[in-house]
Formats: sequence, C-alpha cells, structure tokens
Amino acid sequence: MLSMVLGWIVPGMGHVVLGRPVRGLIIFLTIAATFWAGMAMGGVMTLDPVNEHWWFVADMITGVHGLAAWQFYQRTWNRLASDPSVRQRQTALAREPWQAAAVMDQKLQEEHLALTAPTDTIARAYSGIAGLLNLMCIFDAMILALMGIGGEPPPPQKSLVTAGGQQGGKPS
Repeated sequence: MLSMVLGWIVPGMGHVVLGRPVRGLIIFLTIAATFWAGMAMGGVMTLDPVNEHWWFVADMITGVHGLAAWQFYQRTWNRLASDPSVRQRQTALAREPWQAAAVMDQKLQEEHLALTAPTDTIARAYSGIAGLLNLMCIFDAMILALMGIGGEPPPPQKSLVTAGGQQGGKPS
C-alpha cells in the first residue's frame, strides 16, 4: 500500500521503495516529460477542472506534477478573476451566467492564455496520458509489493549457440 501512495505522490517512488531505483527514475522522467510537454503546448489553462473533468482527474494522477500545475492554474485564474475590469463586466452581465463566463474567456484571450484547437486537445492528451501511465506504474508497484518481489531483476543469462546448434562458450 505504501508503494502505491508513494508512486502516486512522486511517480516512480513506489518502485524505488521496492528496490528498483533505475525503473523508478525512468518512470519519473517519462511521466514528467510527457506531462510538462502537454503543459508547454497548452499552457497552465490545460488543466480545467470545470469543463474537462476526466482529463483533470487523469492530470491529478501524476501526483506532484499535476498538483504543481493546478497551483499555477489556481493562481492564474484568481489573478484574472480579481481583475477589476473582469469583475465589473461580470457584474453587469450577472443575469446571464453564460455571458459572465464569456467575459472570463475574453480575458483569457487577451492574456494569450486561451486554448485553441487542435492544441488544446493535444495538450490535454499529453498531460492526461501521463496520468494514465502513472496509474499503470502504480498498479505495477502494487502487484510487485503484493508478490513480495523487490530489487532489480537479475540480468538475463546469455548463451552462445554455435553453427552446429551446440551450446558452448567457444565455436568449434
């Protein structure tokens, strides 16, 4: 159970705890690169807990990466929402909620933070796939822990096969 929780908080940490540091490092770097590539393409607004529920859940499975990006999202959203011009326009349009949301969309466009197709889809796919990949890695760590398998697996044994089909160290 510990390997699952640690594997979610810091991708790959579940494998490190099980004595597989190389695998843990590879998992961490792969998930970080995939998640942050999505964020680089789409920006901080790629995380959208309001309109993109399932992608947001997948993003949060990346642990520290998703949580850090969500902090950036929250700060950006709060900064834009507290802008006096936005608040004034939203108050004027309070009777029509969809128009108030359009004011925030317009502000996102003015700040060059609005996502546009097809970049939004690709960005969400990258960040979400990173979360789903981490979910598979969490399950892998859980299964290894339940089976009591720890440490790096031994390297495979190599055998030489000669032209005559005989195994041996030196050709005859």
